[in-house]
Amino acid sequence: MNLRGAIDDAYWAMLASAHLPGEQYTEPVGDPGYFGPDSAIWYVHGDVSGVLGGVSGLLLGTLNEPVTHGTNRHSDYLRDPIKRLGFTASFVLGVTYGSTPVADKLVNTVRTMHKRVHGTMPDGRAYSATSSEDIIWTGVTQAYSALRAHVRYHPRPLRGRDLDRYLADYAVISERLGATDVPKSREDVKDYFATMRPRLTVSEETLQAVRFLRGAYGDDRATRIGSQIVSRVATDLLPDWAKRLLGLHPRTPLTPALARAAGIAITRTLRYGVRHRSIEEAHARVGAPYTPPSAL
Repeated sequence: MNLRGAIDDAYWAMLASAHLPGEQYTEPVGDPGYFGPDSAIWYVHGDVSGVLGGVSGLLLGTLNEPVTHGTNRHSDYLRDPIKRLGFTASFVLGVTYGSTPVADKLVNTVRTMHKRVHGTMPDGRAYSATSSEDIIWTGVTQAYSALRAHVRYHPRPLRGRDLDRYLADYAVISERLGATDVPKSREDVKDYFATMRPRLTVSEETLQAVRFLRGAYGDDRATRIGSQIVSRVATDLLPDWAKRLLGLHPRTPLTPALARAAGIAITRTLRYGVRHRSIEEAHARVGAPYTPPSAL
């Protein structure tokens, strides 16, 4: 096997290790789905930098303790993180690039799963994956982090109002999952975090989740080393206020420089080797040309 094939196989062995039922990108022909090829979300999610943003979003998301508690109680990600990553990638890619009936099916599947995730924390705070507040937190932390990774590591990142277009696109996903009054611009997100920050807490459960996300996982040595590098790059993408809360603020000025050099190396390597077949199929479905980020 050549180097490109090995990179492609390793990447999809992690990201596509599990699929939600109904995920496909070829039918019905001509249906652009929720967004379409000219959307900001198709552009942003078409690059491997989104993986770095996804991990950073998970780290940021731990600061909402009820959401973290609910995830821990109703998910097996601590036992099988690769499978959980696969399901998450299946949902995000499917809703982004799938046709309308495919996206609707995936949304309905996740909404059904969310109905089982509810309860009360030991201190009396309630959590529910169907609540608008919890859906917004999960969506905003992921979209915000994906955008930070995109701006820093994409070879030709979106700028200005196009960044707001991406946030508005991602808000559609949160709305389809049942949220209302979702932030849809950079200014909205800034105001949202200003409102949320006094409510964010760091408990032992939060720190346990962070240690797990920053640890090594995978079945082989290369995957485990790679996962740790990704987690360090993802940590660097966090806003300063989140790093301080989590005790992850860099100890020396060299730390961010090393993380960003690693981020550049990872994204360049993945762009060289990874083929986005599902995105190619989505473009073909609507008759739109496709240019992979490696060719930009």
